[in-house]
Amino acid sequence: MSMALLEQMLAASILVLWRQVIPRIPPDVIRMLARALFSKSWARFEKVTADPRLAQHGRLMEIVGRNRDTAFGREHGFGEIRSIEDFQRRVPILGYDELGLYIQRMMRGERDVLVSDPVKYFARTSGTTGAAKYIPVTERYLEEFRSGRRVWSRQVAQVFPGLVRGTLLTMHSPKIEGKTEAGIPYGSITVAMGAIDQGTTGSLPLLKPFQRIPMRIFFIEDFNTKYYVLLRTALVTNISMMAAINPSTLILMCRKLTEFAPSLIEDCERGGLRSDLEIEPELRAQLQGRLRPAPDAAARLRASLAAHGRVRPIDIWPNLCGLMSWKGGSAPFYLRQFPEWFGQLPVMDYGYAATEGSFSIVMSAEGSKGVAAVMGHFLEFIPEDQAEASDPDVLTIDQLEEGRRYFVLVTGSHGLYRYFINDVIEVVGFYKNTPEIVFCHKGGNMISYTGEKIGESHVVTAVSEAQEETGIHLDGFCVTVRLDSANPRYIFAVEPSQTQEEGSLIELLEACERGLRRANIEYAAKRESLRLDDPGLVVVSPGSFERLRQARLAAGAFDSHLKVPHLEPDPAVIEKLGVLRAVRA
Repeated sequence: MSMALLEQMLAASILVLWRQVIPRIPPDVIRMLARALFSKSWARFEKVTADPRLAQHGRLMEIVGRNRDTAFGREHGFGEIRSIEDFQRRVPILGYDELGLYIQRMMRGERDVLVSDPVKYFARTSGTTGAAKYIPVTERYLEEFRSGRRVWSRQVAQVFPGLVRGTLLTMHSPKIEGKTEAGIPYGSITVAMGAIDQGTTGSLPLLKPFQRIPMRIFFIEDFNTKYYVLLRTALVTNISMMAAINPSTLILMCRKLTEFAPSLIEDCERGGLRSDLEIEPELRAQLQGRLRPAPDAAARLRASLAAHGRVRPIDIWPNLCGLMSWKGGSAPFYLRQFPEWFGQLPVMDYGYAATEGSFSIVMSAEGSKGVAAVMGHFLEFIPEDQAEASDPDVLTIDQLEEGRRYFVLVTGSHGLYRYFINDVIEVVGFYKNTPEIVFCHKGGNMISYTGEKIGESHVVTAVSEAQEETGIHLDGFCVTVRLDSANPRYIFAVEPSQTQEEGSLIELLEACERGLRRANIEYAAKRESLRLDDPGLVVVSPGSFERLRQARLAAGAFDSHLKVPHLEPDPAVIEKLGVLRAVRA
């Protein structure tokens, strides 16, 4: 018997034993074990948050020193840089257009262009807010990314000790999309966090043994088939946590669970998987053994559907202890729908992160604020009101003020230097001496015809409050501007969950208008001065926003990362969604 086979048998035995033992461990003991496991990361976190500038200076000098002999490093005098100020004088603020020229050389296989480390992968952005970009991925970049995630993992275990008692239900984008002309693979950043990390998830490696949904399911091409097979498998799995980067994905899972309920009930009663699903024979055979008859699951589906008119995950998986998703930016629109499906289960934010880096560490399930991840990448900030200035103030982590908003610049081991990521964050407090930040919105996603400067966070706040005020629930919405009257006028395109009478829709429109006035004082001022005409509302056809989502997936966006914008400057979006009726529009 080979040593490799012996190791595999030993690992399998340990895993079986671990699964038998873990349900018996009290929650406080699980919390204690997590604190012990991440003790070194926590000690470092406590140290750097006490003196964030010192930590950031060290990170920058390490990145610059390692890459001094690259093409970019020689062009910008990295060898002469001894301080943050030196770096700021020698390197301009850069966008992807400038850095992309270097990245193209790297994609052709050229070495030592932006970074001295080997580039094993290119993380492709989803392209949902513009053309796709390719971010070089190195081992050191992944380590920078993970440095804060370890502290976050410790805190997840403190909030959700029950997570380890079951399995994580989530949506992955595991497919390598292609290879560059030099043969270097590219795709979602989640692939890099897994494949290059030798099979761990990148965010919660401790919990890898408990993510028991077969990864091959996520390679299914057809949208509805993938979700059906995923949910059918989950119904016979002990799910303890549901997680998705975007909360819209969790809502979509819930809606699909309800839509597919009749077929899922049949499959659970007889066992197996619907014969009309077009999936690879190998995957069907792999799943057949675990998809035995499950009359209890069928009964839970029936009972939930009968009692609530929908299938609620909290009725299906009794060990479901919480949820994980983004809670900032446009997320509140979806978070307000969570109680209908999940009751009062706590929700913990992943933290502010993107393909270009991981920037905050969330410490609890309260809100979306996170401590700036000063031990990972080097970060700089431009005050939001100076975004278009020719020579804006550029601040370091120790110069930020509570209550102010800033654009973010990132420098890291992926070869992005002073990269303008076009994200707006707000400082909402401090942990020791380090800012606590929340993501607000993308900088470019803004409409301003008369100086009102409406951002996505403004319309999300307004519509979310309007739903609460009127009791009208929406499956989706988008706000745009029409220029077919004397002055610009904002139009709310909404997809109600149920048919609404004219009077109710007028109430919704008026509540949206009041909410937008509260959320943005400039909008209120422009309405008062009659520079903006009365807003309107259109009801779009059922399923419009799901079809929009599927179209963007077909165009190459990643399912696990996809964001459907709630603010759209092009009014043609209304016709694309399909208008059923108009109210004052």
